[in-house]
Amino acid sequence: MVDFLRPEARALVARWTETGVALALTALGAWWGWTGLGLVRWGGIILALIGAALAFGAIQRARFNRPGQAPGIVELDEGEVRYFGPRGGGVVALERMASLSISADRRFWLAESLDGAILAIPCTAQGSAVLFDAFATLPGLEMERLLRVAAQPPGERARMIWQRRALHLLT
Repeated sequence: MVDFLRPEARALVARWTETGVALALTALGAWWGWTGLGLVRWGGIILALIGAALAFGAIQRARFNRPGQAPGIVELDEGEVRYFGPRGGGVVALERMASLSISADRRFWLAESLDGAILAIPCTAQGSAVLFDAFATLPGLEMERLLRVAAQPPGERARMIWQRRALHLLT
C-alpha cells in the first residue's frame, strides 16, 4: 500500500503509526461516549481514556525514535543493554548504570556503568527503540527531560540526563 511513498515518507509514517492508532481509538471512544446510550456510553468513555493514555506513551516513543540508520544493533535482554557495532560495542546492566548522557553532537547515548566504563550507543542504530523502555526503568529518570534534551540542537559538550543517586552509608 505504501510502495508509492518515498523511503523518508515511509519512515515518517512508521514512526507515527502507533500515535495515529491511539488517537483513532481515543476519537472512537469519545464519539461513543458522546452519542451512545447506557453501556455504550460508559464503554466509550473508558475506551477514550485508554486511548488517551496510549496516545501519551506513543507520542513520547515517536519523539524518542529518530530517523536515520547508524551501524550496529541494540538489544535489551534480562535488564542488560547490549550494543554490537562494526568498531566495537559492549554491555551495560541497567541496575549497574551510574549515569546516562547524550553526546555533544546528539548522535550517541552515553551509558556509564558503576565501574566507569562508558558504552556509546548510536541513537539511530537498529533496535534502538528498545532503549526507550530500558531508560524508563532507571530510578528517578524523567522521560520528558530526556526527550527535551535529546531534541536540543548539538552543543559544545555532552549533556547529562540522569545520574544514579549516591548511597551514603553510616559507618
